[in-house]
Amino acid sequence: MHRPLTLSLAALFILAGCGGEEGDEGVIATVQGERITQEEAWELMGADPGTPIPEEVVDRLITRRLVLREALDLGIIVPDEKVERIYQALAANDEVILAGGPAARMREQKLRDKVREDLLYEAVVGQEVLDRIQITEAQIAAYYQEHAAELGDRPLRFHQIVAADLESADGVLARLEAGEDFEELARSLSIAPEGPAGGLVEVPGTEDLPGALAEALEGLKVGEIGGPVQTDYGFHILLIREEPEEESVPPLALVRDRIHDILFEEKSAAEREKWLSGLWAKAEETIWRAPREEPEG
Repeated sequence: MHRPLTLSLAALFILAGCGGEEGDEGVIATVQGERITQEEAWELMGADPGTPIPEEVVDRLITRRLVLREALDLGIIVPDEKVERIYQALAANDEVILAGGPAARMREQKLRDKVREDLLYEAVVGQEVLDRIQITEAQIAAYYQEHAAELGDRPLRFHQIVAADLESADGVLARLEAGEDFEELARSLSIAPEGPAGGLVEVPGTEDLPGALAEALEGLKVGEIGGPVQTDYGFHILLIREEPEEESVPPLALVRDRIHDILFEEKSAAEREKWLSGLWAKAEETIWRAPREEPEG
């Protein structure tokens, strides 16, 4: 369950930043008088100063400010000790902080504020949305009735020989065409880790494979050699020795938790969107955004 966390009230005003007037240089929006700046947008985008800021980025920053303000209105707080614990874990790998100096001190405060904001955001969404979602056994049973066959596993088994370059792959194909055994060549030539096992690969499905490899396998007939197919791992020569297994229909007890998670994700996405729309509607008259500059010409 998601439960409210604790935080000192004074720290919440650090989250909001200083108030400002609409039209201040660098201000791209305000929410209840609190400024949202270009610098915040560029940081969110991971972009250099001066980069054009899309409307969706402004929307995300406004939404974040609305959620944090809602947490303040509801009296939700987060514990300083949790903020510090997460901050310390992040700071241990932060190059700016590790370098020391004035920049490090600024970064330390900024990182702590970011951690506090993230925890506060998580807490209010948990309390106002996630903790209120209920998935009933009837809903689980209904989903199972409609989707049981899709929940079964049909593992994919194939053999492959992976060569480091195209020339080597062509050489392997020539030897296969001359009648040499696929699995023996995999044991002696494949650079992939399953080579010693005759190149046998077993995965839950094609979705677990690189796209080019999955596409090649879907069009490959049993007993047919395919490839070479290039991926980041090398050049793959493929062979399917047997028909794929039939999908099995698992018993409800075996997939109940999985169905619960699927339904929870679906419902939480819808409820979160509904809740956020309510925050926007409630604060609509307090939201201002800078006019968009029309491109010249």
